[in-house]
Amino acid sequence: MVLELEPSRMGQPLDGQRFEALSIDYIARLGKEMFAADPQAHRKDPERARRLCYLLYLKMPRINAAQFFNLGTNGKPDEVDASFKSLNEMAMGMMYQQQQQGQLDAQKVDHAVWQRRAA
Repeated sequence: MVLELEPSRMGQPLDGQRFEALSIDYIARLGKEMFAADPQAHRKDPERARRLCYLLYLKMPRINAAQFFNLGTNGKPDEVDASFKSLNEMAMGMMYQQQQQGQLDAQKVDHAVWQRRAA
């Protein structure tokens, strides 16, 4: 899952004060439940994925990358691994330039963010 975590681009943001009491562990659990039910949830329900991103942003404003990776086949939240990362401005700027030039694809993002190469 690659999603924009910048609240200004999320349409009408959720009321931040309403969700202050939620812990980051609880918000991560919500993401795990969402992706356990459907590993393509970010594509099938982008609005729900944006709300999850906003909740993550409220708790960890420096985070600009989130990954929920379904390790199992049983649809259980405990089989979903959650990772969060904060990329520096230079890395984000380089990816943005590549995107503007039509040179950025999912494999390049995966490598730049998570240091993985496609097999």
